[in-house]
Amino acid sequence: MAFNTTVKEAAALLGVSVGRVHQLISSGTLPAEKIGNQWFLDDLDVSERAKSAPKGGRPSSRLSSDAKRYILMNCTHEVFGFSHSPSTGRFLEIFDIRDPSRAPLSIVSPRGAAGSVKALDAWWRHRSIPASRNGIDAKLRELGLLDPSQIPFESLGLSLSDQYWVKPEEADIAWEDINFFNNPFSDMNLKPASEGWEWLSEVGLNSPDNTSDGALSKRWVRQGNSTTLLKGSGLLGQEAYNEVVATALHKRLLSEDEFVPYELVQTSHLAVSKCDNFLTDTEEYLPAYAVKQLKRKPNHFNDYQHYVDCCAMLGVDNAGEALDKMIVCDDILANHDRHWRNFGLIRNVETLECRPAPLFDSGSSLWCNASDAQLLEKQWNYSAKPFYDDPNRQLRLVNDLSWLDPHALDGFVEEAHEILAQNTSLAGRLDAICEGIQFRIDRLLRQL
Repeated sequence: MAFNTTVKEAAALLGVSVGRVHQLISSGTLPAEKIGNQWFLDDLDVSERAKSAPKGGRPSSRLSSDAKRYILMNCTHEVFGFSHSPSTGRFLEIFDIRDPSRAPLSIVSPRGAAGSVKALDAWWRHRSIPASRNGIDAKLRELGLLDPSQIPFESLGLSLSDQYWVKPEEADIAWEDINFFNNPFSDMNLKPASEGWEWLSEVGLNSPDNTSDGALSKRWVRQGNSTTLLKGSGLLGQEAYNEVVATALHKRLLSEDEFVPYELVQTSHLAVSKCDNFLTDTEEYLPAYAVKQLKRKPNHFNDYQHYVDCCAMLGVDNAGEALDKMIVCDDILANHDRHWRNFGLIRNVETLECRPAPLFDSGSSLWCNASDAQLLEKQWNYSAKPFYDDPNRQLRLVNDLSWLDPHALDGFVEEAHEILAQNTSLAGRLDAICEGIQFRIDRLLRQL
């Protein structure tokens, strides 16, 4: 990524306020890096956002004449009705709120009296393939669609991250017959193509790939009775290996239910990371970004305290402990992209009981976005997320380190070296990366 667009320049290109751009950065919608006291965004991400973002103002009656009515479902539960215009990609209204307790967080008012179309649109766009995904423009042309947000309607909005789906108002469709948790959708049949693997081959069909968020290429596959997520990497292919390094660290420091284990899938074309779905067919993932909007943040609270407080509103009393472990592991790995959408809670859609989600998505770490010159200069610091840019300041949020066994880290650098050495593209960077890991471990242990 080329982080060379200022917040002010991005606001002008997008036709929004500077404050709105900062919101998009905070939520993880627009990747950004902070240099000194100023945020910089990737010009490609900004231009793609400008092309795909909905225009302001109310939709005209002429363009809304094709409106279709749906019911938002959560598993077998009817949540609310809504109307949507296929030609504009706009949500027009929310009506007949039936089960506000099972609605996506922050879309329906606390008492269930009204719903926010703007919040529904934002939620849906994060349920869609981002415009920055490699190959998405060609796929849209193939499908005859104008915007990625239209793709999920091709498969009723079904996902493997939650139990939500959209049912045409008069349709006779049963959740048991269509959900991806218990019904087939694809297998491990990825074919080489001229632009890399056909990651988007299932998109537009009856596939959970229609609702895969994130900039890196992703593909859900069925393996026996389990569902598995395959995820690609950036230019050097490091992210997939980083996931395996993170798994090695998590195994040393955490219990099995506190992290998602990743493996490498090697082929003659590339290596990708693989992990099983961490949700059952009665669970949904609640991103921290939605959780923290349950209430207004008091002025005397920092984001860490506010998030823990919001988790407590959902009956989760151990959110602080989970955050502490996340911060420590991310600090060792120099994870620069722990944004508010890749950590959160798991909620049972029947009982509505919640618990912290296991740690996942640690690929954007180990200085994978640093230049060779930066690594050779031994710049082991990084821009942290989600609470503070400064990792030192973020680490000071950790209240309790009694769970951390220093001896569990013995030999971890060597294990990381062995994993990363499988990627020949990292040969000139490998020793520097491992030296950086050791630096961060030593720095952490000095605080014990």
